[in-house]
Amino acid sequence: MSTTITIPTELEKKIGRRAATQGKDVEQFALEALSRAVETPSLRELFADVREGVRTSGASKAKLDAKIESAVKGGRKQRRA
Repeated sequence: MSTTITIPTELEKKIGRRAATQGKDVEQFALEALSRAVETPSLRELFADVREGVRTSGASKAKLDAKIESAVKGGRKQRRA
């Protein structure tokens, strides 16, 4: 499949600079960035089970806060990977 997109000049320059710092051409860098964007779960997806657990748990606010904090830390780790 082939798709053509129009990239604003300033964004193209930023992409070019970032690609160069990684020793990649613009196309390779852009493809990798797009792949990461679609393969990385959204925060909504990451926290879906947490939201469901909160909804059904009846747990105290302190316990829910601790679970949310733990989930946030896990989500950050996963997004950095």
